[in-house]
Amino acid sequence: MAIGLLLTAGVLAVSALGDGHGYPVLVRVRELVVWALGSYLGIRVFTHVLLDPLLSHWRTSTPGFARDLVVVTLYLGTAVFLLHKSVGVNLGTLMSTGAIAAAVLGLSMQETLGNLFAGVSMSLAPAFRVDDWVEVTGNLRGGSGQETFIGRVDAMTWRTVQIITENGDTSIFPNRILAQAVVTNLYAPSGLHRRTLKVTVAPHDTMVATLAALEQALGGIPHPPDHKPEVRSHSFDMGGVVLEIRFWALGWRHGRAANFQAVRLTQTVLNRLGVPLLGPHGPTPTRTHPVLLQDGVLEDILERFGLPGELAQELKERVVLRRTEPGEGVIREGDPGESLFMVMAGTLQAMKVVERFEPYTGLFWEGIGELGPGDWFGEGSLLTGAPRRATVVAATVCELVEVPKAAFEHVLRSAPHLVEGLVELKESRSGHMADLPKTANRRDLARVEIKRWFGL
Repeated sequence: MAIGLLLTAGVLAVSALGDGHGYPVLVRVRELVVWALGSYLGIRVFTHVLLDPLLSHWRTSTPGFARDLVVVTLYLGTAVFLLHKSVGVNLGTLMSTGAIAAAVLGLSMQETLGNLFAGVSMSLAPAFRVDDWVEVTGNLRGGSGQETFIGRVDAMTWRTVQIITENGDTSIFPNRILAQAVVTNLYAPSGLHRRTLKVTVAPHDTMVATLAALEQALGGIPHPPDHKPEVRSHSFDMGGVVLEIRFWALGWRHGRAANFQAVRLTQTVLNRLGVPLLGPHGPTPTRTHPVLLQDGVLEDILERFGLPGELAQELKERVVLRRTEPGEGVIREGDPGESLFMVMAGTLQAMKVVERFEPYTGLFWEGIGELGPGDWFGEGSLLTGAPRRATVVAATVCELVEVPKAAFEHVLRSAPHLVEGLVELKESRSGHMADLPKTANRRDLARVEIKRWFGL
C-alpha cells in the first residue's frame, strides 16, 4: 500500500510539473523526482527479492542489523548519485571532501567505529546468536590478565553484546572486546557435548568393581542409551588414582545440572564402598550404614521362582544388599546383566530419556513405570543373560536385594528339575514371548534358553 501511494504521488508530481518548457528549474525538479522514485523502488525490490532471502539463508545472528547496514549504504550511494545527476555536484570534489571528513570523524570516533565494524563482522559471520550460552576468554576488563566469562546472549546491537549469567547478572561487552576475545559457543553445533569430571581416590585392589559401581550409579544422569556415562582410570596424582568421569549433555544448563549430580553420586558411591577421596591433607574418612535383610524377603523370592523354601539359608549367603540414593542409577538400558533386584524399601522408576527446551534445553527423564516395596525387576537378565530392557533410577532412598546368577547355579546343577519353576516365571514375565507364533512350543524354547545360560 505504501509503495502504491508513493507511485501515485510521484505520477501526480510529474504530471503537475508538466514538461517544464521554458523553466529549467522545473525540469531539474521533475528529473530529481523521477530518479528518486526509481532509486527507491529499485532498493525496495533489491532488498525484497535478493537481500532478505540471502540473509535468511545465512541465518545471521542479527538479520535486522546486517540488513540495515546494507540498506543505509545503498541509500547513501543513491543520494550521492542524485546530487551528481540532478544538481551537478562534482563527484571528485565530493569524494575528496568526504574523505577528509571521514578521517576527522574516524579519529574522533575511533572506539565507536571499532565497535560498529566488530558488530558488522559478528553479524555477517555469526559465531553465536541470541539465547546461545557462550564462554568468553580474554582481556575483558582492560586489566593485565585473562579471565573467563560464561553467560547467555540476551541482545546484540550495533555497539554492544548483552550477556546474562546463570545468577541473573547482566554484563554488557563492547563488540570490539568480543571480537578480540576467544569465544566458545556452548550450544553450537547443536547436539550432545561431552563433559568430564576428575576425582582422586586412594589406591585399592577392587578398582575394577569401583569403576563398575560408579558407572552404574551415574546411569541416573539423563542420557540416551548410546551415550552412557563412563568412568576411567585417568592418571596418578598425590599418591592416588585420578578417575575421569565422562557424561554427555545437551546444552550448557543441562551440563551444569549433570555435573552437580555426578559430584553427588560419585561422593555417595565412593563413601558406600569405603574408598576415601584424596586431597592435600590426605584421605577423607568414610562412613557406611549397613543394609539389613528384612524378614520373609528370601522366602518370597524363592516362592516366586517356584523353588523350595529350605534354600533360603543358601540363598542368603549369596545375595547382595544395596542402598541407593535419589537420582542413582540401578540398571541401564542395553547393559549386560545377570541378576535381578527386589525392592525392600523406597521407590524407583523405569525411565526413558526425552529432549526438552523448558525450563532449559537438555535431556530429562520421563517415567514409564514405578516400582515400590515388594516389586522386583531384572529377571530377564538373571534367567537368560539378556541385556537390560530399561533404565531404572531411584526416586527416593531405596534398599534393594540383588540376586545374582551364582545364587541359583549350584542349586540348579544339583536339582535340574527346579528349572521348570524358572520356565514358568519367564513365560509369565517376558513380553516378547507373545510375539512368537502360536504353534511354537514356548515352554520348550524358554527351557532351552535357561539351560543354556546356566550351563545345564
